[in-house]
Amino acid sequence: MRLAGLAITLASAVGIVAYDQYDKSTNYTRVDARVSGVNDQCYLEKIERGILTKTKWTSDMVGCEAAELMRKDNPKWQGYNVRHKIELRVVYVSPVDGISHQSVLRMASFPCGQPLHAGDLLPVLASRTKVDRTRLT
Repeated sequence: MRLAGLAITLASAVGIVAYDQYDKSTNYTRVDARVSGVNDQCYLEKIERGILTKTKWTSDMVGCEAAELMRKDNPKWQGYNVRHKIELRVVYVSPVDGISHQSVLRMASFPCGQPLHAGDLLPVLASRTKVDRTRLT
């Protein structure tokens, strides 16, 4: 019975990934977007005995570097992982109307692990039918 459940779960995951790839290739076009702003908030998180514990503070109060130092140096926070809530504001030209638009992309880590800054170029997927819809590549 467990094996059947695992097979169903695996098939569902494969189906979701396949649909996501189909959606990206059918409904979106790759464009270069200019980063206009970055909001990177951090918090500490730990899963212990199946229970998720998160800090409530973010980088508004302490920087991400400080969170990393606390995790390494303070016994209270050892075993926690630094997590990010990143919002990138980007400007791109929509393939729908050829006009510049703004969008916000949310992610848990920077693409390729490298921080982005205002002015950087980032490849994104812009909808072929909706001027305000973007996705990460």
